[in-house]
Amino acid sequence: MVKMTTNKLTQSHVVVWFKLLGVVILSLVFLSRCRCSPEKGKIQTTGPKALATRHIYDQAGILSDYNIRKFEEYTSWIFRESDIDIRLVFVKNTSNMTIEEFAVEKVEELDIGRKNREERGVLLLYDLEGKKLRIEVGYGLEAYFPDVFVSYLVHDHASDFFSNGDITTALRLLIRMLHHRIREQVLGNGFDPRVIEVIRHGGNLSGGAGVSAVMSTRGENKASWSSTLSDEERRYYSPQPTPKEIYNKYLEWLITGKHDTKIDIFTAESQKHMSSFPMTKAYFHYILMQEYGRPYQICIRNDVALLYFTKDPLVCPHFFKKSDKGWQMDIRAEVLNTRNRVGGIYIWDYRGRDDIYTKTFIDKLVNIKNYVRIADGDNRELPIRGDV
Repeated sequence: MVKMTTNKLTQSHVVVWFKLLGVVILSLVFLSRCRCSPEKGKIQTTGPKALATRHIYDQAGILSDYNIRKFEEYTSWIFRESDIDIRLVFVKNTSNMTIEEFAVEKVEELDIGRKNREERGVLLLYDLEGKKLRIEVGYGLEAYFPDVFVSYLVHDHASDFFSNGDITTALRLLIRMLHHRIREQVLGNGFDPRVIEVIRHGGNLSGGAGVSAVMSTRGENKASWSSTLSDEERRYYSPQPTPKEIYNKYLEWLITGKHDTKIDIFTAESQKHMSSFPMTKAYFHYILMQEYGRPYQICIRNDVALLYFTKDPLVCPHFFKKSDKGWQMDIRAEVLNTRNRVGGIYIWDYRGRDDIYTKTFIDKLVNIKNYVRIADGDNRELPIRGDV
């Protein structure tokens, strides 16, 4: 049985849940499921075949040599895939200049995004002494990264991690969000600001072609929040009569921003697996940004179900299992059965083998150029603008 629908939340859901916004991330997509498999031709960051463009400039000694190497590899892949030049610059201070003035100077000095005179560059500048982060977006990318999106990343995502002293994780996930937006735009999917309205209930974030913010350090974040759901909320997030209803509960849970996984919309194995994920609310809501308003289909067979997206090739499928209590999401199965890929025509493929989902839905799987995908899902290939 196949059902088609669109996962937009009703206005009543938004009114009920915008008040519950918290401080969390669901790093499932990056930290757990992203056992990335690069395509042939691993990027070299040293030696005669190394890329000429340097992307990481750590003059403040913030990153380890290992992380510098990893950031170079990732930003190089983005450049090769999309021809978009992302640079990370860390300085001890900006001398007598404002961070905005310093950022403009660095863009000129490093010639960021000027390869084809299209200004397809992004600068992430961090001032260690001033505890300020600045994201400067080239004119050629303003459609990719509208101010409302960039400001949300700076003020919600980065500030949470910086307040915990975890700058490396903040930057890693921030770059991943930028990368996803690049891919969406390349596919012709413009950013839908309504999802921010759902999350922030109408916040106004416009601020020009770049965004700055002061990053609080460990112990300086005064905003208090609770990641624990109340007993009433916990009862609300219960197994449902259909996979569609349990998926809607999942979206509502993302809006709350409360990383309390001990709720029965998830299977017991999923609850245990997800409990160890580190979180910020921006990345939690980033998952919502990927899926909000995306059309999907649900295929139900006996006591399992598969949800896959029909208008977006970037979002992984979801799995559901029926118990005596009702339908639940099987996030653990999602981790095991899908993997992220980089540097190719698709960013995820299916890797399940002998589990119940693979056996049940084997006829819905198709091999496309050595990627296993859902046959009637969105299988548009990712256009490659650079030199992968």
